[in-house]
Amino acid sequence: RFKSPLMTSAPLFLALRYLRPTRSFISVITVISMLGVMLGVGVLVFVMSVFSGWQREYRQMLIGFEPHAMVEPLGALEGEPGGPKPVDWRELQKSLAQRPEVVSAVPVADRTREGHLGILVVENDSNLQGVSVIGMTDDQDNALLQKLKKHIKTDALGDTKTINEKGKAVYRQGKFDLRDDTIVLSDKFAKEIGAKVGDTLVVHAAESVNQFIQKYREIPENEDQKKRAAALDDVTILSKDLTLIATLREDTAGKRGYVPLHVAQEFFNLDSDISGIELELKDPDNADRVMTTMYQSGALPESWGYRTWEQEHGMMLESVENQRTMMWFLLLFIMLVAAICVMNTTITVTVKKRREIGILTALGTRAWQIIAIFVSQAGIVALVGVVAGLAGGFFVLSIRNWIRDQISAITGRDIFPQDIYFLSSIPAHTSLSDLLIICTTAVALCLMAALVPSWFAARVDPAVALRDGG
Repeated sequence: RFKSPLMTSAPLFLALRYLRPTRSFISVITVISMLGVMLGVGVLVFVMSVFSGWQREYRQMLIGFEPHAMVEPLGALEGEPGGPKPVDWRELQKSLAQRPEVVSAVPVADRTREGHLGILVVENDSNLQGVSVIGMTDDQDNALLQKLKKHIKTDALGDTKTINEKGKAVYRQGKFDLRDDTIVLSDKFAKEIGAKVGDTLVVHAAESVNQFIQKYREIPENEDQKKRAAALDDVTILSKDLTLIATLREDTAGKRGYVPLHVAQEFFNLDSDISGIELELKDPDNADRVMTTMYQSGALPESWGYRTWEQEHGMMLESVENQRTMMWFLLLFIMLVAAICVMNTTITVTVKKRREIGILTALGTRAWQIIAIFVSQAGIVALVGVVAGLAGGFFVLSIRNWIRDQISAITGRDIFPQDIYFLSSIPAHTSLSDLLIICTTAVALCLMAALVPSWFAARVDPAVALRDGG
């Protein structure tokens, strides 16, 4: 039996042959197909890397300033008839601090006795702004405080020591000191109220301010001044002078403020109680699993629950993941367009080489070998496009921040605003799994696109092909 010379290497040889530039438009269409694949791969690499980097950096940023977990009393259950007995938070703190999965356990106050979010109204030179704060102790084993110190706003002039009007030592760059009547704010918040490190700020309890406003609104407008003043005498706004001891970078540490525990207890009407116990974990990436295991093991009393940093910011993290998935599907259409270009190239080549196909078929070449020729051609186009796309994608990633600056300079708009994303530069992280998916998808789409016209070309009758091609 005649054995065809077109074996394994022959389809590849002919595929390379057909890709060589000729006087026809075949070479131009091939280049366009390669550019389509390159564009699709490059854009996918860039976008997926930025989204992965943003997701990764955002998680790390949250871990860098958010409490990993907060153990807090459920309140309503304690003291009820037949309910669990009240728990001494000091004993609970000691037992939690001794657990192997816990780095530190610190009592904090971030909510009022009624369960409202702890808000303080900060006043400076008639500028009033509300800010969420956490009150905590300034202990050496406070891991949350230690990681927050890394976000202190630095001063290019250096760190110098001065004495303010209250006789307290104040450092230019700030010291995270929560032992006295002090407060730590974000740099942007301090700038909004016109405060700087060392200033004495008047801080009001938000609850008492709300009561004052509500009482003021209840007074009839036609009431004379004396009666209005008398009606407001019963309302006292809880205020205190606190020294701004340091400022934190808002882009890396968020907008929250920090005060000593005793100050927060006074403002939030907690007396000697606390809102909860903040836990720093050895494995913060799996905070939900760690806390679930701890709760099921009985380490927490029945009247106490917990919340983790993942639960607090789960919606944002899920939103980023959803945006990443949606962007993947949208950009996949670029790959489909590139695959259609490859299909058009294959159709053009099969029509142009119709006579050669007829000759090969007449010589005994099998259909799968004919298909292999044009599928190999599409594979070569796909591989070249993928390599070029990877190179282009990584090149654009390397200059992404420069491109951002140029676009901002031309349009006057920041395409990656720091106040929204809390990052000063565009992050990027390229995972091997993403690259494999992108490259495999590109090659697979191109091969499938070439398979259909190749299959029809392989079924051509040799006599008809030779007659039409002649």
